[in-house]
Amino acid sequence: MSHYAPLFTCIVEHGFYESGLAHGLSFKSCERSASVMLNAGLMVKPIAGGIAVLFDEKLSESLQLYVEDDEPLDLLFKVCPEEASFKSRTRVSIDNNDEMVLYVSNDSFHGEVDGRIKLHSGPFISMDDAISLDSDSLVDVLDRKEKVMPPFLVVSFRIDSANLEGIGSPSGVTPKNYSIRVEERQLFWKYYLMGSLVRENIYLSDVDGVAEFVPMGKEQLADHREAMIFRTQKRLPLKASFDYRFQLKEKDSNGGKVIIKRLPMAEATRFGREVIDGSSEVVSEIYINC
Repeated sequence: MSHYAPLFTCIVEHGFYESGLAHGLSFKSCERSASVMLNAGLMVKPIAGGIAVLFDEKLSESLQLYVEDDEPLDLLFKVCPEEASFKSRTRVSIDNNDEMVLYVSNDSFHGEVDGRIKLHSGPFISMDDAISLDSDSLVDVLDRKEKVMPPFLVVSFRIDSANLEGIGSPSGVTPKNYSIRVEERQLFWKYYLMGSLVRENIYLSDVDGVAEFVPMGKEQLADHREAMIFRTQKRLPLKASFDYRFQLKEKDSNGGKVIIKRLPMAEATRFGREVIDGSSEVVSEIYINC
């Protein structure tokens, strides 16, 4: 009976999710890597936020033979989101017409964070890690459809003799632990206050003083309703769960009367665009009707 032991793990951290780990990402090995893993006794196991690659201890000699060649064993995975909203939650993104794809490899050391080896040089994966779809690193990796609609990310794991030190010893192999950090989307929040809330003496405040709001006056909406508009002065991160305490208040003789104790938060489903300080910016639109 085969006994599998961990060779390495890789997780994708994402600031949007409360757990800190990305949800709904699929790691798919390219055809060549899948064939090599089968012959070398390797198996891929999903874990929270990523994958663990395991090796069959009974086939350890086959695995060692692979890495004794002049070139190390190269395993490539295409990482694709299973949720359409993943791109909306993520700061880094590549348009299909850019003919680029995010690409990281364990071939270079970028330091460690919390005991895991980073696969990118910056604090988060970014456009600095993107390569052309025609790069030599992607030969026989992407099929014709994937070159039109590329995966979110391609990850390369190069396995050499150093990764296999300890095979056959009582202590066994020390698995490598890799990580990729994805930053959550940062955007302006824009509140539309409608119905009885359309009045001149209202304003938004943050109990904790984290955010400030810019009053933008009245606006006529597409359905001919009026709305009072307030927008955050700076971009705020998009999160699955917020601890912000934004309030709607009305000016009175005592300074401010609370109308809504806790305003709804931004969601990854309703976005608009507007020009702010000369730049086209993504804006989260939040509608409140009382």
